[in-house]
Amino acid sequence: MSVVKLAKRYATGLWEYALSLNEGEAIVKEMHSLTDLIRQSKDLQFFLKSPIIETPKKVQIINEIFKSFSPTSRNFITLVVKHKRENDLLEIAQQVLELYDKYNGIQRVEIVSTFLLDKETTSQILNTYPKINQEKAIIENKIDESLIGGYILRIDDQQIDASVKSELNNIQKKLSNKIF
Repeated sequence: MSVVKLAKRYATGLWEYALSLNEGEAIVKEMHSLTDLIRQSKDLQFFLKSPIIETPKKVQIINEIFKSFSPTSRNFITLVVKHKRENDLLEIAQQVLELYDKYNGIQRVEIVSTFLLDKETTSQILNTYPKINQEKAIIENKIDESLIGGYILRIDDQQIDASVKSELNNIQKKLSNKIF
């Protein structure tokens, strides 16, 4: 089973359980903390991936690391470790955050451009795509000077490439296919 599919199953279970207990917001905050901690700590990454440390010892250490988390999150993390899926913990937490966004109608939009865009330019770009609800969108502007100009817009699993670099590559491909 793919990691993403597995992570979605675990995340859905946690999310639905958290909603049934009215702990959705708390779980989301803890999943944010968990993703930040895993990304920032190489030691934690190595610990989670280590086949040498036995599961009972990992559970004990995990409970100590996450003792400030709610019982729901701690029990969930323990369950993941007992099922030997601790390598997938980061992906599972990210999937929980995606479920939260979907539940609240939040869209994550990434705009990649050659420079930081002002609000007016960002708004003009987003207005050309009616699927984007600007009131509930979380917009992230990334910079990639190799684009030369234009932008790349990413929404969920869609990507719209309106960059000069992409257009130049397309022209190059068309010209290279022509025999003169």
